[in-house]
Amino acid sequence: MTYNTLSRLCRDETAGTMTLTAVLMPMILGFAGLGVDATGWYMHRRVVQNLSDMAAIEAVHSGHYFEDQALADRVSVFLDGKGYDADTDSVTVNTPPTKGDYAGKDGFMEIVVSRNVPLNFLNAFYGAVSEQPLDVTVAGRAVAGTLIIGTQCIVALDETADRALDFSGTADVVADCGVASNSTSEESIYVGGNASLTADPAMAVGDIAVSGNATLTTNSPLQTFSEPVTDPYKDVTMPPITSCDYTGTVDAGDDMVLTPGRYCGGIDIKGSNVVFEPGTYVIENGNFTANGGAEFSGSEVAFVMTGTTGDQVGYVNINGGATATLSAPTSGDYTGMLFVQDGDATYRGKKNASIFNGGANLQLDGVLYFPSTDLTFTGGASADPSCLQVFGATVKFTGSSHIGNDDAICTSLDMEISPQVRIQLVE
Repeated sequence: MTYNTLSRLCRDETAGTMTLTAVLMPMILGFAGLGVDATGWYMHRRVVQNLSDMAAIEAVHSGHYFEDQALADRVSVFLDGKGYDADTDSVTVNTPPTKGDYAGKDGFMEIVVSRNVPLNFLNAFYGAVSEQPLDVTVAGRAVAGTLIIGTQCIVALDETADRALDFSGTADVVADCGVASNSTSEESIYVGGNASLTADPAMAVGDIAVSGNATLTTNSPLQTFSEPVTDPYKDVTMPPITSCDYTGTVDAGDDMVLTPGRYCGGIDIKGSNVVFEPGTYVIENGNFTANGGAEFSGSEVAFVMTGTTGDQVGYVNINGGATATLSAPTSGDYTGMLFVQDGDATYRGKKNASIFNGGANLQLDGVLYFPSTDLTFTGGASADPSCLQVFGATVKFTGSSHIGNDDAICTSLDMEISPQVRIQLVE
C-alpha cells in the first residue's frame, strides 16, 4: 500500500471501513472464543477419560475390600492428586456395569467421572445479561474387570512373606504355565544369583525382583501388583479320626507293597521297588521320607499329612538319588491331589519344611499342597511330560526343575484349575 493510498484512507469521511470493522469484529472474536472454549472442553474430556480408566482399574482392586459408597469414596481418594477436583468432579461406580457389552456381569466395574467445565469466553458476554454462568458437563466412562487368561502351576499363598516365591542359587526352572505369589512384599517373587526362570506369566500381588545374573523369561509383561490367586483347594478337608492301621514308623524295604490306610507314625522308604497300591494314605503325627537310592511308585494314590495338633503335622522329605513315579487319584475326596498337608500345620523352621531334594528323578502327576508351610525343591523336581501343580505358603527352588502342565494328563486327573487372571480395561 502506497503513501497516497494511506493518505486517502485517512481523509476518507464515509466511515465504511469503521462500519465494516464494527460489524465483523464481534463475529471474528466470537468464532475465536468459541474455538478456545471448544478446545478447553476437549482437553477436559481427555482428562476425565484418563481419570475414568485409572479409577476402573483401582475399583477392581479395591472391590475385594470395599463396596457401595465406601468403594466410591475409595476411588475418589485414589484419584486425588491425579487431576481430580472434588469441587467440579464426581465419580459414579456401577458394579456390575449398567450398559455395554459387560452390563450385568459380576466381576466388572463401570466408572463414570463427570466434570463441569465453564465456558470462559462465552461467559464474558453472557454474564452481561445473566448472573448464572454458562458451563458444560463432560464425562468419561471405563469398564474394567478380572479376566482369566490361563492357569497357574506354582503358587505361593503367604500374603506377607518376603521372597514367598524364591528362585535362587543355580535354580533353572522351566514352567509350562504361570507362576504366582500372593505376598504383598516388594520381593514377592525373587529371582536371584545365577537362577533362571521361564514361565508365562509371572504374577505377584506385590513386586517382582530380579537381581544378580538371574534371568526371568516370559511371553507377556510381568504382572506386578495383581489380584491374588484364588486357592482352589482351600476347602479340602482332613479325613475323620479313626483307629490306626499301622503304628510307629513303617520302614519300606525292597519289593515291599504298601496298602492304603492310617499310618500313625510315618512312612520311611529305604529300599527299591516299593509299590503303593491305589488309595489314600493318611500319615498322622509322622513324616513321609525317602532315602537316597530309594525307588517307589504308585498310581491313583494320595498322601495326606495330618496330626493331633498343628505342630505334630508331618512333612515330606525325598532325598537326592531317590526315584519315584506317582500319580494322584482321578476320583474321590482327593481327586488330582498327590500330597496334601493339613492347613493347621504350624511353622517349625527347617524341620517343618517339605523338601524334594537334589538329583531326585521324580515323575509326579498331581498337586503338592502345603498351604501353611514351606516347600523346597533343590533340583530334579519332575520329568516330562507330566502335570504338576505346586502350592505352598512359600515355595523355593534352588536346582534344575521342569514343572510340566501337559493338558492330556491334567485332564485325565480332573485337577482343579487355579486361574491365571489379569485386571484390564475392557471398555
